[in-house]
Amino acid sequence: MKDHRLLSRSSSWLQARRRQLTAAAACGLSAAMVLLAGCGPVKLVASTNIPPPLVVKIPIGVALFVPTEFSTYVHKEERWSTKWHVELGKAQADGITRLMNAMFERVIPVESVNAGTQVPGGVAAILEPSIEEYAFVTPRDAGSPFYAVSIKYRVNVYLPDGKLADSWGFTGYGTSPSQGLSSQAPLSVATALAMRDAGAKLAVEFREQAVMRGLLPESATADTPVAPPGTPTAPGAAPTVTTSPTAPAAPEKKVVVPTAIPTAPAATTPPKEETEPAPEPEVEKKDDAKKDETKPPEPEAVGLAPVVS
Repeated sequence: MKDHRLLSRSSSWLQARRRQLTAAAACGLSAAMVLLAGCGPVKLVASTNIPPPLVVKIPIGVALFVPTEFSTYVHKEERWSTKWHVELGKAQADGITRLMNAMFERVIPVESVNAGTQVPGGVAAILEPSIEEYAFVTPRDAGSPFYAVSIKYRVNVYLPDGKLADSWGFTGYGTSPSQGLSSQAPLSVATALAMRDAGAKLAVEFREQAVMRGLLPESATADTPVAPPGTPTAPGAAPTVTTSPTAPAAPEKKVVVPTAIPTAPAATTPPKEETEPAPEPEVEKKDDAKKDETKPPEPEAVGLAPVVS
């Protein structure tokens, strides 16, 4: 009996011990995961592939000044005992340069906003991009399995003499699902999508700003700047472009119109004019003839010959 009691007590003790060891192992694993996620820094270099926008080029030349703060921008932050290091400078500088070359007819890089007057051929304005804010949200912050990124940009527009004419701000957004314990890959994808979204807004909405419309020539618009060469392919621009070339065809219409005009009135008015004045001169002629016939015989009847003799 004593042995049986000892065995039962030992088995119960072993089971309790196993539960304690399992709980301790689980707590140790979770603590290790937290330490692993919180102690190691997250460092990434943003990269994006912004395709050329399918927009019509604005028919003006501009100068592009990319400041050093923009081309070497790095976002640093510490959150939840984790250091974040995100390099955006090179990717966003390359992206905005490609966008500007696709948006404008001519883009000249310059070293300062005061170099517009030194550009050969001149420019209509100097553009200066800047980044105002980079923000991100992790799954731990929002309680959802997604990383979200927002990037706020600004483009300053200067006149050729270096005076600030206007400034326009826009924001790009991007999200990416989490991928296990890794934070670098999903944050990099969300950052690239945010930069791409900002580039799309710049290509589409920037041309609609009042400052850009003020820089356009009077005969051009931001939507149809190169209408003359693209007239066969652009159905909407065809009527606007055909009006100017049809100007020489106007004299042809004028030549046809005067020929048709005299023929119509000649058939209607001349007969009336011929019939109405015709009897009047005939009557006058007959009266004059009668007067002439009656008048000469009177002096002859008076007898001028005897007077002369």
